[in-house]
Amino acid sequence: MRMWLIAGFALVGLLTAVIIYLFVVDASEEILTERSIQLASGRTTDLAIQLQESESDPETDIRQAEGGGATFWYVRADGSVIAPEGRDLPGNEKLGEAFNSAIIGQRTTGTTAGGERIVTGVPLLTPDGSSGALVGRFSRSGLLRGALDSLQAEALKAAAIATVLGLLLGLGIASLITIRLKRLTMKAERLASGDLELDLVTGGRDEIADLSRSLDAMRLALRENFGVLTADRDKLTAIFDGLTDAVMVIDEDGSVRFFNSAATELLEADGAPPVAILPQIRRAASEGFAAHPALRIGDRAYTLQARSLPEEDAVLVVVRDRTEEMRKEFAERDFVSNAAHELRNPLAGISGAIEVLQSGAKDDPVARDHFLNRLAEDADRMSRLTQSLLTLARVEALGSGEIKVVDVRAAADDVWDAVEAPPGLDLVLEVPQDLAASGDPTLLRQVLIGLVTNAFKNTPPPGRVTIKARAIDESEVLIEVTDTGTGIPQSEIDRVFERFYRRSESRAQEGFGLGLAIARRMADVMGGEMGASSVEGEGSTFWVRLPLVGQDEATIA
Repeated sequence: MRMWLIAGFALVGLLTAVIIYLFVVDASEEILTERSIQLASGRTTDLAIQLQESESDPETDIRQAEGGGATFWYVRADGSVIAPEGRDLPGNEKLGEAFNSAIIGQRTTGTTAGGERIVTGVPLLTPDGSSGALVGRFSRSGLLRGALDSLQAEALKAAAIATVLGLLLGLGIASLITIRLKRLTMKAERLASGDLELDLVTGGRDEIADLSRSLDAMRLALRENFGVLTADRDKLTAIFDGLTDAVMVIDEDGSVRFFNSAATELLEADGAPPVAILPQIRRAASEGFAAHPALRIGDRAYTLQARSLPEEDAVLVVVRDRTEEMRKEFAERDFVSNAAHELRNPLAGISGAIEVLQSGAKDDPVARDHFLNRLAEDADRMSRLTQSLLTLARVEALGSGEIKVVDVRAAADDVWDAVEAPPGLDLVLEVPQDLAASGDPTLLRQVLIGLVTNAFKNTPPPGRVTIKARAIDESEVLIEVTDTGTGIPQSEIDRVFERFYRRSESRAQEGFGLGLAIARRMADVMGGEMGASSVEGEGSTFWVRLPLVGQDEATIA
């Protein structure tokens, strides 16, 4: 804009100078005609003075003075020409009058007929001291042309000065305008970048000031609207971050535009979406919607829904982790199947015994006693299975339970009193006094009783079962039940805590496979964890970790 303003002012100055130039040239012709006579007289007089004062050759001075329509004669009183040599004084009437007047000491200036020539005469002394004259003849057009050339030069100079002044004036005015506009533009750029607190109002009552006031009114409106949008955005962000489902907005080219905190673990190291969901994204982009009930990503299973956002050229993807849910579903199906299987066997035995007795075996004392014993055994087995299932259900219903402070040594002493070691086996306690853990006293005793009983079942005599406990990392209590049995194969260690899982035949004992599952769930309810380690042929160790509690923190239960 500054350059346009400068160019405009320069053009105005130039046009003004041209107009003035044309006007001056046209109006000055008459004046120049009068001035031409004066110029002729003045040039003749200047040359006469030069001839009188100069010591150089008159021939040279006259030759140098001629030009521009001027011709000079340096003449003696007798009419002979001193200089230029070889040039005679024409017999022109006007030249004669000018010569005669100059000889008698008078300066004359006149014009020939039609005014096309100007004749001048100036008296002066000849080199020998006698009277002489300098006669000049001038072409009026030559004088005018020279004068006009001078005038044109001056007019052009004036035009140049006017143009320069126009440029300077345009530069000054343009600078004042553009400085204000540039300042307003910089503020507008800050406004566009999100700075809604700066004041856009500038001084003045002109159009620029009106524009700044309009922009400032827009700023205030934007600040209010952005405040509302920011509040809504923060609410949405909090909602999205609070979701356990992964939410992503993915461009159709595969780049992730938005994701919540739950989606962080799904993204690749470079921020790209998982390769497994790309086909679903392409399908949603082309068809508008795509879904998958159990999409495998890594070692986990996810349900996915993708919906196209045409106006955004993107796809909204919602992914929910179903791994634990599906694992629970499978575990529940296995639980029901295993429970039905465990109940079917004693029920089948009871049904068979009843049928045999009803068919006549009841009249045979030996057969009757045999089948009655089988009925008692099957009924006891069903009772024990039902009791285990009820215990597991009660533990599941406890949830997190009420956490108390437990004396670990007292719990170990209760196990010592409650469990009798089989012949050939010893129960050893290595539990320090005043060791307290966060948990439930009843649940901890049941866990230890179950682990010790299980260790006795799987340790042939002579052998030993040891209960150890110690504080680790100043934050946990580690309780271990170690036996000297034959150990557990490494392939089975991760499965011994599954419901209804019973180990291989090498260590198979009578039971339902619920004891360790119940014990682990009890440890979970107390806020701890349970695990196992074993070396086949040397023995096994089952451990429980519970939060450590100082003796001065609470009363021990």
